[in-house]
Amino acid sequence: MDTAPAPASASRPAPAGEWDRYDRIVGWTLMLLLAGLAAGMLVQGTRTSSLADMESHVATGEVRQVEVIGEHLPPGSDGYTMVEVVWRTGVVRQSATVFEAGTERAARRARRSDADRRVVLGTVEDHLRAQEPDLALTQGSRPSSAITVGPLTGPGWVGIGWLALVIGCLAMTGPRTWRASGWAWAWLILLVPPYGVLAFLVLGGPTGLFPPREPRRPWLTGGWAFLLGLLLGGATNGSA
Repeated sequence: MDTAPAPASASRPAPAGEWDRYDRIVGWTLMLLLAGLAAGMLVQGTRTSSLADMESHVATGEVRQVEVIGEHLPPGSDGYTMVEVVWRTGVVRQSATVFEAGTERAARRARRSDADRRVVLGTVEDHLRAQEPDLALTQGSRPSSAITVGPLTGPGWVGIGWLALVIGCLAMTGPRTWRASGWAWAWLILLVPPYGVLAFLVLGGPTGLFPPREPRRPWLTGGWAFLLGLLLGGATNGSA
């Protein structure tokens, strides 16, 4: 007895080698993880700046609170030490490292060791209070671990999340990727953080965003992507 063919189901698995709905779930999970890590870096991360930059913000009233991290010299010391000052302007926190010197002779030694770093006599708290007596100063502590992504340095937990994100993205590369081969996307993910991960999730296919007309025709192969990753990665690090 002849039977009519069953209608195609919209939920049927995708053909082998193509993205399916489970891939989409994983892809969007990785996208949410990336967004969470970016938010964590913006809220808890710091961007390297200078003491002069902070002093200008204090003078204009943009900064009313400064965190000082590091151990001070004992009274009467003829040495110097390095401390970090952290402040916030807008969303992103900024930080600068400064030499504290106990004497003028120690200050000269500090300048010879690093001519680009500011040196203050006494404590940086006294230096800042002399500029703005009402400035709120707090004592902070260094994180046990840190990670640098682009221009920002964030807490260690961001590094753990970033490692999970990279591994997840690499696991999704292969012959089904859009616009570039699997090896090409792998090189961009590894060599151009965090932009390679973002580009893969948006343009590579796992989230389904912006599908190309011909998904099976990658225009970037592994060798060229390796060279491009070295170029873009160097430019990113140089501008950070």
